Amino acid sequence: MDFDNEPIAFSRKDISRYVKLPKLLTPELAEIIGIIIGDGHLEFNKKYTKTTMYLLNISGSSSEDEDYYTNRINPIFFRLFNVKFNISKRRNDELVLNLYSKAITSFFKNLGISPGKKVDDVSIPKIILNAEKEIKKGFISGVMDTEGSISFKKDYFKKHSKPLISINAKSKKIITQLRKLLEEFNLKPSIYKEEYLDKRNNKISTRYRIDLAGKESLRKYLDTINFNNPRHITKINIWEKFGFCPPNLNYSQKNQILEGKLDPNGFY
Repeated sequence: MDFDNEPIAFSRKDISRYVKLPKLLTPELAEIIGIIIGDGHLEFNKKYTKTTMYLLNISGSSSEDEDYYTNRINPIFFRLFNVKFNISKRRNDELVLNLYSKAITSFFKNLGISPGKKVDDVSIPKIILNAEKEIKKGFISGVMDTEGSISFKKDYFKKHSKPLISINAKSKKIITQLRKLLEEFNLKPSIYKEEYLDKRNNKISTRYRIDLAGKESLRKYLDTINFNNPRHITKINIWEKFGFCPPNLNYSQKNQILEGKLDPNGFY
């Protein structure tokens, strides 16, 4: 798919930084779209006093995601747009990627990403839904690396050996669309509706969850789509090496286990 980027306006700063825009929808661009849908948002044409802000923001965990942001997202983004995000650490373990660019935010808006914070009816852009499988694979990877999780549930021996890939969202629409995409790769996702206490307003809210449960589902997911975020990969590597992976490990502990400096049995 070719993009018509001709009408997109570049700011003076975009021009001085030699910002470029992709001309084709590739798996790498689809992955970035998935990452933005998962952990990001656009601030487009937002007025602040005398200035107008065009911001692409992605946020995650400082302790868990820094490796992924630095060594995965930024290099891909640079190849596509010739600029990198500014990465900053904030309080409460938050890691933030910010990029101010009129051309780039306009580009993603044109692709179907709505400006503003996530809303209950957020959905997958049509260009992804209508694309070939390699594009869809890149998108799923980006969403699951940022918004998804991999955990291991207790078995008969009370070790955490039963894999579970999950992702949840307040938007039923995007969960339904994502299930259909996963089914195209012969995966068998289950959807659940759940109520939870939203600590931001102390009210009961509703969200929807996709689960891919069991060893067969994990193997098939790894063979067809795979994870690129080390926070997930390290868990899987521990599980493959020891047959189980203790819960609630931080990124440092996971690496220490893989390096032989910590015994995972010590967490039981």
